[in-house]
Amino acid sequence: METQRVDPAALGLLIYRAHQLARARANEAARPTGIELQHAGILTAVRDGRARSQRELGAALGIDKSTLVRIVDDLERRGLLRRQRAAQDRRAYEILITEAGERHLAEASELFRGAMGELLEAALDADQQHQLQELLARFVAQAPA
Repeated sequence: METQRVDPAALGLLIYRAHQLARARANEAARPTGIELQHAGILTAVRDGRARSQRELGAALGIDKSTLVRIVDDLERRGLLRRQRAAQDRRAYEILITEAGERHLAEASELFRGAMGELLEAALDADQQHQLQELLARFVAQAPA
């Protein structure tokens, strides 16, 4: 039996809709923490040391400068991140996660995990979830580092 060809446009739309659904459910679940997925991405990148400056953070996460400044300002105002002068370049600032940021991120991450678990379990069995994870990992591995 011949495998039917996939319409790349239709598949792209499904990937986009899956992202919208997952993001909406995760953000709704974590609403009590005040942390959304975009916040969590920034907090995680800073916590893990993948980015120290706003420029590095924007490049690492693919967020434009104006959006990033707005989000970092908000997280700093809420006491979840802080800026300090960079030791190696006094003209620049590095971004650090605070203890409150660590706590909020941990709480939100558990809520994100629960929401995603519910979505996945409603549609896919354990083997299918594993296969989806492997396929998506291969798909996103194409992105430039």
